[in-house]
Amino acid sequence: MQYLYIFVGGAVGALLRYLFSFISVNSAFPIGTFIANILGAFLMGFLGTLTIEYYKNNPLLKKGITTGLLGAMTTFSTFQFELIHLFEQQAYLSLTFYALSSYVLGIFLCYIGVRLGEAAHD
Repeated sequence: MQYLYIFVGGAVGALLRYLFSFISVNSAFPIGTFIANILGAFLMGFLGTLTIEYYKNNPLLKKGITTGLLGAMTTFSTFQFELIHLFEQQAYLSLTFYALSSYVLGIFLCYIGVRLGEAAHD
């Protein structure tokens, strides 16, 4: 049964990821992947913390949301591919900004999500 939850969550997450990709169409900076990844980082922290008690009684829903939805919506492989593409275009400033902002902002937003989830949970 857990596979069904992951499958459904993954389908929704993949569709969201696909829709985010259209944001990048007219830009050299891959804003769609950037938004998908930092939003996913925030939601992982927020939903993972906010619903920790609920997940104890509904582990299948947790797998559907975290592994399925957020796992499919965020994309490390596309992020790496886009970094290589920026490197090959010699867009070193964009490459550096994209890499550093994705990592730092992703960690920061996940942390903020955890804190907001804790505050809402109390």
